[in-house]
Amino acid sequence: MTVGLNGDIDAHERAIYRGQINLVPPSAAGMRLCEHAQAMIEEAFHPHDPRTAQHVLDVSDFVSRAAEVKPRFIHDAQTRVLQKQYLTELGFDPERTYIDVPRMRVVSSDGYLVSGVGHKQPPHRDTWWSAPMQQIQFWLPIFPMTRECSMEFYPHYVETGVANSSEDFNIYKWNATGRKNAAKHVKGEDKRGIPQPRAALEHPAAVQMVLPVGGAVVFSANQMHATSDNVTGTTRFSIDFRIVDIEHVREGIGAANVDNASTGTALRDFRRMADDEPIAPELVAQYDVGDEVTDGVLRFEPGEPVKA
Repeated sequence: MTVGLNGDIDAHERAIYRGQINLVPPSAAGMRLCEHAQAMIEEAFHPHDPRTAQHVLDVSDFVSRAAEVKPRFIHDAQTRVLQKQYLTELGFDPERTYIDVPRMRVVSSDGYLVSGVGHKQPPHRDTWWSAPMQQIQFWLPIFPMTRECSMEFYPHYVETGVANSSEDFNIYKWNATGRKNAAKHVKGEDKRGIPQPRAALEHPAAVQMVLPVGGAVVFSANQMHATSDNVTGTTRFSIDFRIVDIEHVREGIGAANVDNASTGTALRDFRRMADDEPIAPELVAQYDVGDEVTDGVLRFEPGEPVKA
């Protein structure tokens, strides 16, 4: 596995497609984005420290608070402003960079909550979730973290496929049911049809990243990764979001598909950084693989979903 430190991420996109991971140190805009998220989380869990609230709250109360703050952060207008400021600071071209919404992730400690809004992700590629091969991902911790509450990457599988359940995943069906029903999954295994390997990885050696608040790890959607077992005694809160280079989408440049069989495409989630315009429908159609889904949702929205 190749790890790059800072540098011009835009210039390294092709290397990221081939499995390189980039580490970005804290920056002024990165700190503002994380501090914005911190304030929302602290308000939602008041009067408790959100990192240790799992020790004093009933799990249903914890889920209720997390289920409220996660979408509020995602759809807050200032969140979008800060995301764009961050990418501008890193040098991304606002005319050719298309972005999705920043999401807030919650990973509790020691098995307190492992499904729904606190789902612990098994090894997976985001391409199994109908992500385009051009998708590049950013992940930022909101509070200080350690290796024991990180996420992990599996370098053996950058170019090696595994048997997985992605053929059962369609993003339009997921938009219609899986995404909006997360808060209903409180105890036990998450049964929303999440794509994952058919068996344990034969080469489970993993690399874990430790970042300061305001720093980020940047990687391809085709990178095999998972949520690390959180054994810190504190809840981990993080931000992640994705971008695509529209010229790479047009030209078909991206990561190699080694084992993805999911259907549909997440390209409708992306908006041009300059003016929030969507990707042209005729370009999206070129990536819309699989049979037509009549009961799905093309693009998930909290208010009025775009029906298939």
